[in-house]
Amino acid sequence: MQSSLSTLSGVLCVASMLSMSLASLVEKSCINYTIQVTPTSLNHIFNKPFQNNYEVVDFFTNANSRGAAAANFTPFSGAVVQTATYEIAATFCSPAAPGHANSTVIVATHGLAFDKSYWDPTISPEKYSFVDFAVARGYSVFTYDRLGVGKSSSVSGFLNQASIQVAILQELATAVKSGNYTGAVGVPKSLVLIGHSFGSVLTAAAITASPALADGVILTGFSYNGTNGAWLETLQPRIATAESEKWNHLDSGYLVAADPFSSINVFLKAPDYTADVANYAWVNRVPFAISEGVSGDLVNTTATDFRGAAMILSGQFDYIFCSGDCDTVIENPAAAIFAKAKAFKAVSYPGSGHGLNLATNATGSFEIITDFLGSNGL
Repeated sequence: MQSSLSTLSGVLCVASMLSMSLASLVEKSCINYTIQVTPTSLNHIFNKPFQNNYEVVDFFTNANSRGAAAANFTPFSGAVVQTATYEIAATFCSPAAPGHANSTVIVATHGLAFDKSYWDPTISPEKYSFVDFAVARGYSVFTYDRLGVGKSSSVSGFLNQASIQVAILQELATAVKSGNYTGAVGVPKSLVLIGHSFGSVLTAAAITASPALADGVILTGFSYNGTNGAWLETLQPRIATAESEKWNHLDSGYLVAADPFSSINVFLKAPDYTADVANYAWVNRVPFAISEGVSGDLVNTTATDFRGAAMILSGQFDYIFCSGDCDTVIENPAAAIFAKAKAFKAVSYPGSGHGLNLATNATGSFEIITDFLGSNGL
């Protein structure tokens, strides 16, 4: 892994320059959708909703304790199967030029603290937009605001959890695979699922439950070595409604980082980001549900029966999923989990932190992803 990292680092600068040039030449055509979904899922019942930030702080202290204290920490009490109907805000982008699309559609799921603009930010899109990069290579990309985020339906932060989100992703992916919400592209030749962070947890869980759902899967900001629970304490979450009136429609189950620097500590890594991008991420931060933050381990992500092409790509210094060092943990046990896959590749991406798409060398990771898809007929 170390030797491949040095080789990879040597070509990143040239690759990024070429990639940005190509992305700026290709126009995209985008359609916005509001999609009704009706997921059925096994939902865990949150024990004790927060009344104030003192309780939030104590919750995370208990969550990261060990020994007897850890054994006594139970955020949920019981579970129930529930069905509900929600509206999901989505955007489908494809090459504007007729005939440029290659009929592979990518369904992208963002992580916590972001909305779907993570895949297509307004700041320097030629440097940071995965959508623009992928469209420049003929791919079409379906992005969506996860439940509780952006223009999608709002629900309690004590209800909103991984099991619901997995069921929603499965429903959306099935619809896109059938040619719904794909504009002039129609029924895609191939379907690829890509996720970031919590979005990768949902993506891995979706293909674990339905291995034939997609032809390819890309898990970014992720590893199979478990999350570093300290990231939640490092983020220093606070109840969102106390931070800004723009979040007054949310309940006390939605949290945001305490300040820009706690956010940087978790998502970025010096010197691989700019102050402008860090400020952009802070201004555009999105509250996350506490039940999302503590339910990722409650869904099965061990996709041993997936037979498509699979890639895991995380920043070399990813704090959340690799405790700051992905070089030695990114490939295993992932290679064994994806033993039946058509192809498998694990990449510890040089220099980057957890927020890959906001790194100064983001287009290099986009290049690796699209090259992998292309080399596997996707």
